[in-house]
Formats: sequence, structure tokens, C-alpha cells
Amino acid sequence: MSIHSISFHNFRNLQHTSLTFDKHLNFITGLNASGKTSLLESIYYLSTGRSFRTRKFENVISKSNDASEFILYGETLDSSQNKVTHSIGIKKSKVSKTQIKLNGQNIKSASTLAYLSPVIVIDPISFGLLSGPPKSRRKFLDWGVFHVEHPFTKVWNKYIYCLKQRNSILRTGKIDRLQLCVWDKQIVELGEQIHLYRAAYAESYIAHVHDVLKQLQLNENIKINYYKGWEKNSSLEQMFEQFLTKDIDRKFTQYGPHRADLKITVNGKSVDETLSRGQQKLLVVALHIAHIQSLLASVNKKTVVLIDDITAELDKYNLSHVFSLLQKLDTQIICTLLNVEELNTTIKCNETYNMFHVEHGDIKAIE
Repeated sequence: MSIHSISFHNFRNLQHTSLTFDKHLNFITGLNASGKTSLLESIYYLSTGRSFRTRKFENVISKSNDASEFILYGETLDSSQNKVTHSIGIKKSKVSKTQIKLNGQNIKSASTLAYLSPVIVIDPISFGLLSGPPKSRRKFLDWGVFHVEHPFTKVWNKYIYCLKQRNSILRTGKIDRLQLCVWDKQIVELGEQIHLYRAAYAESYIAHVHDVLKQLQLNENIKINYYKGWEKNSSLEQMFEQFLTKDIDRKFTQYGPHRADLKITVNGKSVDETLSRGQQKLLVVALHIAHIQSLLASVNKKTVVLIDDITAELDKYNLSHVFSLLQKLDTQIICTLLNVEELNTTIKCNETYNMFHVEHGDIKAIE
């Protein structure tokens, strides 16, 4: 699946227009603050119902004309048949309820969009995967689990609800052990199921990461380990029994899938201690490409890849390697860069692609 077209109204600083994308390769040029990232954001919003830049949709609404809403409309394409498959419409308003339509029908959950058209973003914030807190890596891992294991989100939401109830009991001055036992039983069952989903996906995913690293010739001793959120040789039930007193003292649940992590090290040390900035970007790219490969291998789904400032931190040699890998995946790539000259040594002369230029929010297709 790829994004065939998009139009927007009152989205950030972007001028009202309609764009049609190549099903494989697309470039967006323009100066900094011209609106390049906002265009990527609009594509992501259309595919997921949310932004990768802000949690508040009000920040996305244009400030230029006292607008109270923004509207996005787009179509997806079945790349293999070159056929439009779905139409998507989103309206977010300060004064009325959100409207999301798929093929003209209202849908209640944006997760329907996310499942329909997987989209992944590689941007400067992606470096947080390497040095940020475990939560960012859990979220990153769960992106893949969501697309491969359909029941995962429902099980995870139930787990979080039960976890909140348990933590609420732990925060009370007087612990009701019977009530705590009721929640523990549910949490253990749900937590072990979440672990099974993650572990199955992580095994395949990590193998893909190491394969990509070899192809990118990043030959450092990089290790990626999935940590389930509690001790390897213990069940979650055993952990709850063993650490109940400490949980009560600390007033929160110390172990469970909510503490899971993808631990990334180089020779046993943290990545930012050992790798250069360029090597870190290659690693970040490899982590994302492995997701794309995993989805193709497990559920035969193609991912839309949004890359903000593709040339930053990468020399021409490594940039060529990255594009070569991405193009082999036969997926749709939409990326921003400052100017077209940066592509001269990267794109083959016979390669077809669509080019857009953004200036003060005004987007024009370049023939």
C-alpha cells in the first residue's frame, strides 16, 4: 500500500493544494522552516490520525486566518495493481467532534487507519531510540507487534487498565490483599500474553536488524536484546510474589511488560559513547528498515517511509547505501532535503521519482 494523493486545508502553514505521489520515490526540497516537515506530518496524520510532532491537534491548525479546524483528504494505492484502493478523510475541529471517514463511511478509531497503511518516520527525534528512555523503544517495538499480532492492542489496553488499578491499591495506606490478588491474577495473565507477542516479533525483528547492519557495513559489535520487563528465568507471577513488599513500599508495580526494553549496546557500552553521529544515524536507519522487512516477511505488508532531512549526518557513500537498501524493499519513500543537488550521486540516472518544492508553505510539483 502507498499514498497516492493528498490534499489539505488549514494544515500548519501549508497552502491549500492537492498532490500526487510516485508509488516508489518522492523528494521534497526547500529551505528550513518552509513547510517540508509539515508536509510529511500531513501524510503521517492521514495514515494514523495523529501527529508525530505534537499531541495537541490545535497546534496543527493554521494560525494565518483564525481557522478553527483542518481537513485532510487522500487516497491509497495498491502498488502491485496500480489501483486506488481507499479514500481517507479527516477533520479535526476546535468546536465539533473529530470526523474520520474511510471510503465515505465514518470510523470510530484511528487505529483502523494505522493498520490499513503502515507508515514509519525517520527524523532527528529518532536518535532518541538510542539514548532515550525505555518507553521510546517499547513504543517502537510495539509498532511492529501491532501490525503483526492483531489482538495485541486490545490485550495491552486491558493490561494498562489493570495495572492502573493495582498501582492505585499500592498507593493506599491500607492494602486490601484480597483485592490486590484479583488484579494480580489478571495482570499476570495479560502480561505473559503481551510478552509472548513481543518475544515472537522481536526474535525475527532483531535478526533483520543484524542483516541490515551487515549490508550497511556497520561492523561494530552491536548487540540488541529484548528485555521482557522482569527476570528472564522467572514468571511474572513469581516476580509479583517475590517483590510484593517492595511494590507496597514504593507504591508502584516494578515488574511487568510496561518495563520492557530493546537494549542496544556496542561492546557492552551505550551507543552514544561508542558510535559517531554518522554511525548512529546508520543504526537508526537499520532499526527502521528492519521493521519494514519484518512486516513484508510476516504479513506481506508494505510500509510508507517518511524521512525528514535524509542527508543530515550521512556522507554520500552511506547515503547511497541507505537508498539502495530502501529501494530493494519496493516500498514508498517520501523524504525531505534542502536542495536537489544532494541527490546527484545517490539516485540512478534512469530512476523515476516525483519532486516537490516548498516555499513559505506553497508546494509545487517540479517536472
